[in-house]
Amino acid sequence: MTDHMTTERLTLRVPRTEDAAAITSMVGDLDVSRWLTRIPHPYALQDAQEFISHVAVGGGNTFAICVGTQVVGCIGTEAQLGYWLGKNHWGRGYASEAAHAMVQRHFARGHAELQSGYFVENAASRHVLEKLGFVRTSQEQSRSPATGDCHVLQRMVLTQNMWKAQA
Repeated sequence: MTDHMTTERLTLRVPRTEDAAAITSMVGDLDVSRWLTRIPHPYALQDAQEFISHVAVGGGNTFAICVGTQVVGCIGTEAQLGYWLGKNHWGRGYASEAAHAMVQRHFARGHAELQSGYFVENAASRHVLEKLGFVRTSQEQSRSPATGDCHVLQRMVLTQNMWKAQA
């Protein structure tokens, strides 16, 4: 099991107990959590500690996204590709860079496809997924746990063959 990966600017590593305060601060921001399908608001330190404990035994498919030693977000491929960045780190290409590494890792492990999705109002997440080659499959109504609002969730998929064809 790989416990870390590096890209040009990032280190992706297993979240640690000492990351809990930073994770709480970033994902606890409603501007971040409103776009996520599994994160409540408010998000407490205990939530981050439980998340870290859970992913520590989850097979090594969830990583903290770090610039140097600073955690700037998280990414994973547990059931599907999911990611978030702290608001102060938006617009720098970190999500695309981290997601590219995770997709590469996913397909290098022999998986045939990878699913993901985004709330249709989240143009930044749509851009990340489309840049990776994901294609739209279906839409459904989904409630944001952070706001309670109902949104259209655009489901997407990327197959290993589609990924290889881009290389």
